[in-house]
Amino acid sequence: MIASTGTPATFRASLRSMKESGYLKDWGIAVLVIVAIKLAWLVIDHTLRLYMGDSMVFLAASERLLSPGARSWLYAWTLHFTSFQLGAPGPVLVAHVIWSIMSCVGLYGFLRHALKLRQWLCVLAAGLLATEPVQIFMERMVLAETFGLLALVCTLLVLSRYLVTGRLGWYWLGVLGGLAAGAIRPNFIPLTLGMAIVAPAILAAAQIRNGSSRGPVWRHAFISLLVLVLSHAGYTWLYGKSVGQPPGYVAHTGMMRIGLVAPLIKPEHFEGTGVSGRLLDEVERDLDDHWQRGHHIWGSDGLWPKLQQASENPEMVARTITRRAMLDDPLGLIRVNLETMNGYFDDKRVYWRMLDDEGQIAPSAPEIRDIKRKLDWDVQGLARSPSPARTWFSRSTQWLTFCLFALAPLSLLALAAGWNRQTRDQSLLLALTGLGMVAGHLLFAHIVSFRYLHAFPWFVFANLAVILSWITGPGTRSSRHGAGT
Repeated sequence: MIASTGTPATFRASLRSMKESGYLKDWGIAVLVIVAIKLAWLVIDHTLRLYMGDSMVFLAASERLLSPGARSWLYAWTLHFTSFQLGAPGPVLVAHVIWSIMSCVGLYGFLRHALKLRQWLCVLAAGLLATEPVQIFMERMVLAETFGLLALVCTLLVLSRYLVTGRLGWYWLGVLGGLAAGAIRPNFIPLTLGMAIVAPAILAAAQIRNGSSRGPVWRHAFISLLVLVLSHAGYTWLYGKSVGQPPGYVAHTGMMRIGLVAPLIKPEHFEGTGVSGRLLDEVERDLDDHWQRGHHIWGSDGLWPKLQQASENPEMVARTITRRAMLDDPLGLIRVNLETMNGYFDDKRVYWRMLDDEGQIAPSAPEIRDIKRKLDWDVQGLARSPSPARTWFSRSTQWLTFCLFALAPLSLLALAAGWNRQTRDQSLLLALTGLGMVAGHLLFAHIVSFRYLHAFPWFVFANLAVILSWITGPGTRSSRHGAGT
């Protein structure tokens, strides 16, 4: 009897406490602004689009609950359970919009409750993100970007909470969030690994700075590292076993790495693989041209198709030769990718890349019939049809290029602005995550692609809010709301 009456009383007391502290009004304004912007865009443009052939792979994997070897199984499975069962395209768009709203709310929460910035700044940053071009357009694409950003944001928020509480439970949840982000978008794996490494280091430094004994601090850091290693080892083992491959984050790890390090592969790297290094002479597409790297995976005249013809286990051969290539010339990959990043300032490459990112490659006639059967969705002519969201995205090349090249200096400037505040640890987590995003793009992006920059605006707006707070004055939110997210 006590339990039955106590629970509602406790809930009412919690609501009353939240109302008195301003939490409900605080969050209510932000959520109202974000949802209003998203609903307005949904009315303006509710056209769902495809990116060939990633979208077809996701749709096929979603229908059959399969694991696409080179793409996200978690996104495909989530589509199956949230949208695909209804047999219509609309629920896919609705799910994407909801995920995007949650990412915007996450930005508000991090700025307001972890960094303790003033409300107007937090609402401004979240509202700008809600209408940012690549966010709006990717919500309307059958791609993993929107869901992947939400997983990354959740990882950051959980690790932020871990810095406040110092509890291993929060840390493990952050590690699992990072694994989820990597399962949705594999290019997030290095970033979330780095986040999971630096978070215990930030906490340890803060505890020692505050006078804690070094013994318990180092024990906690060691246990955190053990949790990280065991979680990733367990995931990669289970995933590899489920797809019949060695442990890994994606089934076709070797294939995907060919698209990254093709210019670095030499004949001697094939030694002991059962495939002769003379195979490279048979590849028609130029291996030294770093602009051709993606074609060595997907093109019929690339290196990967040749490996498939020459070996019964091309995946293992690809893993071996790409690993050797990276170990032989570790700086070569950085050199090649720096040259690739210059493409963001090449008008011709930008023009053609944006056409591709917009989804202007039309599906084939059999694929059109397949989509019609699966989702009762007629995509005939969709690739060429204009819409406000597509136009908004197509005009954002300079903005997204700014996000890529400005994120690192903005992260450092925001860290300097927040260094002497009580939220230094949170500022450090934000700055290192932003720097990690830039480093990850430099190391692992093999083409100019604006959809690859989908997550950058979240961190650009976060850092700009911190810098603007520093410029406009020292005022922060009241300490009565507490620390952390």
